[in-house]
Amino acid sequence: MRLRPSLTPPARDARLRSAPAISPSERQRVPSGLQRAPEQAVNFIASFEARLDLPPERLREKETLMRENVSAFFRMMPALFHDDLRGPYASASQLLDRPAPRILVGGDTHIQNFGTLRGPDGSTVWGLNDFDQAGLGSPEADLTRLATSAVLMAREAGLSAKEQTELVSVLGKAYFGELDRLAEKGSSPGAFLTKKEAQGKVDDLIGEARDASSEKLLEKYVRLDEKEGPHFRKTDTLRPVPSSVRKDLKAALETYEAGLRGTQAVARPLKVLDQAQRLDAGGSSYGLGRYYVLVEAARPKDPPVLLELKELLAPSIAEPPVPANGSAAVDAQKQLGGFASPLTGATRMGGRAFLVREVEPEKAKLADDALNGKKELASAFEQAARVLARAHGATPQQVALLEKWVGDDAQQATRQLATFAQSYATQTQADWQAFRAKSPESP
Repeated sequence: MRLRPSLTPPARDARLRSAPAISPSERQRVPSGLQRAPEQAVNFIASFEARLDLPPERLREKETLMRENVSAFFRMMPALFHDDLRGPYASASQLLDRPAPRILVGGDTHIQNFGTLRGPDGSTVWGLNDFDQAGLGSPEADLTRLATSAVLMAREAGLSAKEQTELVSVLGKAYFGELDRLAEKGSSPGAFLTKKEAQGKVDDLIGEARDASSEKLLEKYVRLDEKEGPHFRKTDTLRPVPSSVRKDLKAALETYEAGLRGTQAVARPLKVLDQAQRLDAGGSSYGLGRYYVLVEAARPKDPPVLLELKELLAPSIAEPPVPANGSAAVDAQKQLGGFASPLTGATRMGGRAFLVREVEPEKAKLADDALNGKKELASAFEQAARVLARAHGATPQQVALLEKWVGDDAQQATRQLATFAQSYATQTQADWQAFRAKSPESP
């Protein structure tokens, strides 16, 4: 797979910077209600993807997914969103008339980056589960991205404009209310909800996920052959690792193992039973390197442990741009999420940054079709907002900074959040239509 060593976001290139790139003549062509022409998004995406050097087949698959619906399009291009926040939507994304504190933020906070996972005490919880795009920035970046995803899903579900605004109001009230509770308690329990705290579809998902087992997970990907030993199934999306990559993968695993501290879940030294290339995973990282590695458990009679090596994009929230960094992603998970599995680590492969983590049987997400009504959407986004507040308020110092920023103006911030989300959702829909119109496979 041909990829540039440093996958920095395409900022500073004049073709890709939204606001500075608009000439007076172009401004006249911006449709009413939008802050920039949709064609600029199409050009941004083309230039951004060209820098990734994705194999043509993977790029076609990614663009097919982006054409499916506007929510998928939005989720798969956080770089476009962040570029707009620095450009034509900079003022609209400011929720109050004073600057927000600069803290560690998730960077790509939409509802599909929340899900079930194994919590710090081993129980199944629901919370933030993707920290690849984390970096220093304004909490407004996470809030506006989450709120926009809420409006887009509400529109897909047929909710009225009034109901869309009410949905964002629920989100804002939950976020700022949770900050108040954190200020009273003095500490964050972690960016997740336990089953006792969860409600509705989230509660159901935790119940289903906690019944999952390593054996059931392995059945999906692995053949347990007594003679040859366990090995990966060969499918359309799970392929043998190319011979040209095996040496690099071996070196990457050695680097990862050297960074493990105190874990007893896997045999040491690592005993690799099989390895495979995963082709169909990811959102914004779709098409980048992703590998599954089956390793022996610490106790040989236990089921093998499934590890994933996931290539990282550089965090597009960073300005100026910084290269992708697996160790930074792990640190962000610990700081924002409140914990990380002992098997979570970082490595490099072919000059590129990778995150290494266990593929946990507990991991699951809310299906889009499970959020197709007003009640379901309000419940899910209310709980996501509470989790986000816990991530932003991970320390008493950060809670104090956020509380000082908001002051008594939580309602005003929530109103502006709803205004932004409606406006940017309309921009995203126009961008998506322009993307589909210029795509050779669009209907």
